[in-house]
Amino acid sequence: MKMYNQSIPLNCVDKCLLAMDSIGETMLIHAILHLEGYMDHLRLNQAILEAQEIHPITRTILKGKSFGLYREIQPVFEKKVLQFQELDAIPQTDYESFLREWLNKPMDIREGFPVRVLLLKKKESAYTIAFTFHHSATDGLRAILFIKTVLENYNSEINERPKTSDVARISFNGDELLDFARRQRPKVRYYYWRMFFNLFHRFILTAFPPPTRVYHDKSERSKELDICFNTIEVIESEKLVLKTRTAGVELNDLLLAACYRHIEKWNSMHGRSSKRIRIMAPVNISPKGFRNVISNQASWISPWTNPKDRSDPIKLLKKVRTDSINAARNRIAFSLVFFFYFCSLFPISIMKIMCHFLITTRTYVDSILITNIGLIWPQLGSEEPVLTKVGNAQITNITGSAPVVTPMGLSFCAGIYNKSLNISLTYRPSLFSREKAQEFLDRFIEEILNYPMDTESS
Repeated sequence: MKMYNQSIPLNCVDKCLLAMDSIGETMLIHAILHLEGYMDHLRLNQAILEAQEIHPITRTILKGKSFGLYREIQPVFEKKVLQFQELDAIPQTDYESFLREWLNKPMDIREGFPVRVLLLKKKESAYTIAFTFHHSATDGLRAILFIKTVLENYNSEINERPKTSDVARISFNGDELLDFARRQRPKVRYYYWRMFFNLFHRFILTAFPPPTRVYHDKSERSKELDICFNTIEVIESEKLVLKTRTAGVELNDLLLAACYRHIEKWNSMHGRSSKRIRIMAPVNISPKGFRNVISNQASWISPWTNPKDRSDPIKLLKKVRTDSINAARNRIAFSLVFFFYFCSLFPISIMKIMCHFLITTRTYVDSILITNIGLIWPQLGSEEPVLTKVGNAQITNITGSAPVVTPMGLSFCAGIYNKSLNISLTYRPSLFSREKAQEFLDRFIEEILNYPMDTESS
């Protein structure tokens, strides 16, 4: 099927993320794969090209103005996506500084594709593959889907390749997320009233005072990003999963509860009080028929706690679990889809003004973002991952990086690969020194591992 000159529309979340990016709040997501063994850059490049054939949105260029924004599909060879670099070929450059430079490299989706890939050879048998996606084109779960396709292509594991997985986006008339949000009405009593009240609650009732900010030791204005990460190894990770199951909660509930208490302790340690802490937690809202399509199919909820909620860790965890169940039952994440759609009715210039207002007032931006993409590439009916090897190379670890929005200054990204729980912290060096960022992450890991849970009452 020849798809050149065809277009893929933007949904309401795409447009809002694009508007946010256009005011300098960089909307890039990264996935970093660490490998041991030999990688063939020519073979990897071919695997990427084949994945782009399957997922045309990864070979589009943004076109149009104001109301008429769309993505135009390009020939797969039109733009080079893979960059291969041998680290020892760059004098006086270390691994961390090169990776930091890559993470902060601008992405112009009006001139190039919304994805780029770096294959970095650190030494003879050690490589890093860094995938970077523009968030206006895809969310984290669908980014992982694209990476999986690339690696399967590299391993030649796809026998019958679909011509495209994006036919649903190309042929769909309207906004698939808005359509899916409307179809939730029969499942929730007083659905539209609940959507309206949730937005009224977020933007009016709980807007003041503003959410608590995480203490930072610097106050500069640069929006450059850096990343640090830590891993909870297999034994401790399996203990955590078992503890959460016994306590009748999910791992995501534990991450949220631990994050509330961690921020409160961190601020207290630096002489700051914490009132309302509000955490931005992405939610997968994938419509049927779009789950294998590379696009944004996520909204989020913003659960909050006050000091009284956080005084008892066991009660806090139960509250988080109850709130999560209620949010899912009442389809709370869809309220923001209606809000995003309303915003997307305006031209991009007006949307940029709206984004500026949200950022500069600081009131409507949450304390921190924490996203958990869950189990990466699980084998059906098994806890083992599908992909542990890429050719002759072994994937030793996978870490992600979520966008950082002013005035948060940092974000967490978590995921389980090969039974280990990997947590990364993306932060702005203009606000957090390297030492403080690493300490913040390490203390969060410590809070997770030592979090008390009621394993008897469940």
